[in-house]
Amino acid sequence: MAALDFGMALARGMLPKAANAQKDLIDLAGGRNVFKSEDWWNKAVDTQISEGMRKQETGLEYMTTSGQWQAGVRSFNKAVAHQIGSFDSVSYSAPENALIKGYTPFVGGLYGPVSQRPIYQTRSAQLFTGEDRQDFTAGELKDIERSAKTGAQQAKRTSAESKATKRRLARATGGLMGKARQPGDEPSTGLPALGEGGLGITGSILGGGIKL
Repeated sequence: MAALDFGMALARGMLPKAANAQKDLIDLAGGRNVFKSEDWWNKAVDTQISEGMRKQETGLEYMTTSGQWQAGVRSFNKAVAHQIGSFDSVSYSAPENALIKGYTPFVGGLYGPVSQRPIYQTRSAQLFTGEDRQDFTAGELKDIERSAKTGAQQAKRTSAESKATKRRLARATGGLMGKARQPGDEPSTGLPALGEGGLGITGSILGGGIKL
């Protein structure tokens, strides 16, 4: 089974045209130029259709020790407001491999000094959380169906062309091999083969026959 990156899978008509769905697939694959099997792409699209495509939200990314940005650990915090009631707020904490730039100074608190806290390099980013999903519209689902049919037809056409090329090559190779003289066969001209049996001229030197 062939391995395809995002661009190749898109060109084959395997992926939806919706921009949000494509962003979701690129994130799931690990990047635009990451190769995945055809089966992986098909299953990812099937999941999008059945469960919806993941929606993005504004969150925090942390610089890691490897020099790459990584999404923070997402968590819900239950808060209570007297007149509003309870509600959930989302917060992000540093992943285990986050790069520590320094520490906060000790601060005096009501019950003694507050311990130092690490300082991280962060940035705001649009992240896929998987918590909220968005269904395809009827039009987008029709586009996916049309693309899938087109991709299947193209795959069949490519396969048929490949098989035809192999058949032509086999016929051509078989014909040449059939015409080639095998070792030990007599030439069709009836003459000795070049390099075999000399030039057909005989003579004698001191009574001894030689063959040129």
